[in-house]
Parts: sequence; structure tokens; C-alpha cells
Amino acid sequence: KALVINKTYKANQEFLEAFHKLKVSETAKLDTDDTADDKDIKDSALMLALVGRHDHFQNASLYHLYHAGVQEVKHRHAIANSEKTLSPQAINAIKATLDGTLVRESQKLNDLMVLLTIAISGGPFLGLLGTVVGVMITFAAIAATGDVNVAAIAPGIAAALVATVAGLVVAIPALFGYNYLGSRIKTITADMHVFVDELIGRFAEAYAP
Repeated sequence: KALVINKTYKANQEFLEAFHKLKVSETAKLDTDDTADDKDIKDSALMLALVGRHDHFQNASLYHLYHAGVQEVKHRHAIANSEKTLSPQAINAIKATLDGTLVRESQKLNDLMVLLTIAISGGPFLGLLGTVVGVMITFAAIAATGDVNVAAIAPGIAAALVATVAGLVVAIPALFGYNYLGSRIKTITADMHVFVDELIGRFAEAYAP
């Protein structure tokens, strides 16, 4: 997950740098059509991070928003018989498309984060359950044998506490990882919201009636 998010953030910065160098009239210049390979892996954030085409910003969530917006503009120009203008209604429709793409990109970024929340909340409870069961078994064995001394009790209690330690060993790293990844995801999501507004502004300026 960290690999995906770090590559996404880096690719977003590279894409923004290239995007901000474009003139308003060249807004669509960075867009490329999806290849067959891209279509096969575009729904997998991990696959994009590992084998995405870096020369076309395939790892950048901002590029995916940009691509969706440019393709929608091209589609509307084709419907309007190549008329290079966009009405306010068309701009609103493109904004809706970008908002939908933003939601899907956010879902990709948050994919499998629930496993960390399960580890954080469930790990200590499972450890506690193991400890309680171990203590019960220890006292049951003591009651059956009638031998009450520290040497008889200590090994069983120590073994039972291993479950609690194991639960905490799972939960504590998951807690730090979740907070770190969550903050990076929030940063990327905020960048996407800002970019959507910026892209819509460019479209409105470049294709004003």
C-alpha cells in the first residue's frame, strides 16, 4: 500500500509540473489513448504502480482525472460536429464526470485500508481472548491436580500472555501504518479536488462560446 501511495504522489507531482507548463490552448496536449495493456491493469492500483507506463503518467491519479476530462471534451465536440466550444451545461456535465472519476480514484487509494483498521481494533481483542482462555485452562489444570504453587502457575500464565503480546504486535504497527497512509491519502485526495476545479476552469476558458 505504501508503494502504491508513494508512487501515486510522486507521479502526481510530475504530472502537475508538466500540466502547469501548458498554455490554456494546449490543455489537452498531455492526453494519450489507453493501450490494451493499460486497460487490463488500470483497475489495479498495485499493478499500475509496478508496471504502469511512467512516460504517460499512468501512476498519477491526477492524470486519470485529466484523461477522463479530455476524453469527455472530445466526445462532446464529436457530438457537436467538431464545434470547438462548450456551453455552460456541457461544462457542468464534464464536472460531473470528473467528480465521478475522483470518487473512483479515491476508492482505489483507500482500497484494503480496512484491513489495517481490522488489525488495529481486532488484534488486541483476539490477544485478550487467547490470554483469558489460557488462564482458564491453567486454573482448570491446577484445580484438577490440586498442586498450588508458583512453579505450577507461572508457565501457564506466561504462555497465556503470549496471545496478548501477539495481538499488540499486530495492532501497534498497523496503527502507525494506518495513520501515516491515511494522511498521505488525504493529501492526494485534496490535490485531486483542487485539480478538478483547475481543470474545469481551463476548459471553460479554452472552449468558451
